[in-house]
Amino acid sequence: MQYPAKEDYPKAVQRSASFTGELRRAKFELHPVWQIPKPAAGSSAVVFKATLDGDAQALRFLTREDASRRDRYEALQEHFVGHGLVGAVAMSSWLDDAIRINGRSWPAVRMQWVNGRTLNHYVDHLVEQHDTTALGNLAEAWRQLVVRLQRAEFAHGDLQHGNVLVDERGALRLVDFDCSWIARFIGQPPPTETGHRNYQPANRAWGRWMDTFSGLVVYLSLRALAANPTPWHVLNTGENLLFQRDDFRPPFETPAWAHLSSIRDPELDRLADQLRQCCAPGWAPTGGLGELLTERARPWWELTGTTPVVVARPGPAPHPVSAPAPESVPVAGPLPRPIPTPRPTLPPPPPLRPGPAPPHHPASPQTSQPTGPWWGSVEPGGRPAPPRTEAPAKAPAGAPSGRREGRTRSDTVGSALAGLLAGFAVAGGTGLPAAGLVAGVLVAGLCLLMCALRR
Repeated sequence: MQYPAKEDYPKAVQRSASFTGELRRAKFELHPVWQIPKPAAGSSAVVFKATLDGDAQALRFLTREDASRRDRYEALQEHFVGHGLVGAVAMSSWLDDAIRINGRSWPAVRMQWVNGRTLNHYVDHLVEQHDTTALGNLAEAWRQLVVRLQRAEFAHGDLQHGNVLVDERGALRLVDFDCSWIARFIGQPPPTETGHRNYQPANRAWGRWMDTFSGLVVYLSLRALAANPTPWHVLNTGENLLFQRDDFRPPFETPAWAHLSSIRDPELDRLADQLRQCCAPGWAPTGGLGELLTERARPWWELTGTTPVVVARPGPAPHPVSAPAPESVPVAGPLPRPIPTPRPTLPPPPPLRPGPAPPHHPASPQTSQPTGPWWGSVEPGGRPAPPRTEAPAKAPAGAPSGRREGRTRSDTVGSALAGLLAGFAVAGGTGLPAAGLVAGVLVAGLCLLMCALRR
């Protein structure tokens, strides 16, 4: 069955007559310039953001049949609900005969819209903030999410930066389940989509543990960035975090591996060695990410089932070791239940459309006046600062003024001294000291009288 092309859907969604049923009520988000619905094209669908019955939705219109069918989506929704994964995924529902194009009806997937940022944009934000603590918490949150999914017997099949969202609460959410796996799908043909090339090993098999490799790639990338985020702008291309497909091939001498080696962190070195082991030809996961991170790094011949050639070397005979007594053999029993660890706290992602917010200065209950910006409204210690005044308050009539009294005294003394100096100057210029002295005393006395009258 030949589905419509990607360019057919933007034309159709502009006409309400193209829809049937509930999608007739959908209000699509428009491009700010062209004022037409904004599409986002993926590998198997075209996605639009719309509001339906007051809720934001992601409407996915398919461009190929592949694994997108009603029975698959209904089985996945039942699995999410039954295994407690609702908070980790974007819930969706299948709509038959949702839109008409070229005289024929086609299905659509109505998916919960997640307000947030994709994983790579969120990482970019944390790197710009140089928030290495949040990057470390993000790595731990990722590990916990993958372990949770795999214990719930669910495999996403395409774990990569574009299918992981960080919502407004700082929680990780998954979208796009076209190549996902659950136990109910055993025996069905695998989807043709095999996941993003920069997160998958060669010849990946479809099954329960297929997220182990991609989970390790993301986990190691986040741990490395938490240790040193500097190379992010060099190694990230917009289609990866740190690793690309070429990094998964020997001799592992690409810039990504050189960056890991330069950090000189024993735990990162162990994780890097584990990833190299997983890149060996013929490797296939036999368990989840949690088991992989705790097991020892096995040599390549164990991973591939190859028997290495052992060259005997002369040396002393080994000391014989006696077998343990039968009663000393430990009896197998149930493993203790792991203690649940709290989900690391992640800062919320920045707004999708960042911009300066208008200043908001709430009125102070004490003064009923605007308190001004935060740096002028609170004194050290958290005490409210006194309200600012634009001009000094006028004193009531007849009230004494300390500033005026001080100024008057200084003027009086200054005037008297000026009079005496003037008298001495006259005496020196005329050659009559007595006359100059008398004139100076008279001028000084006159100045004192004028100042007294002014007071």
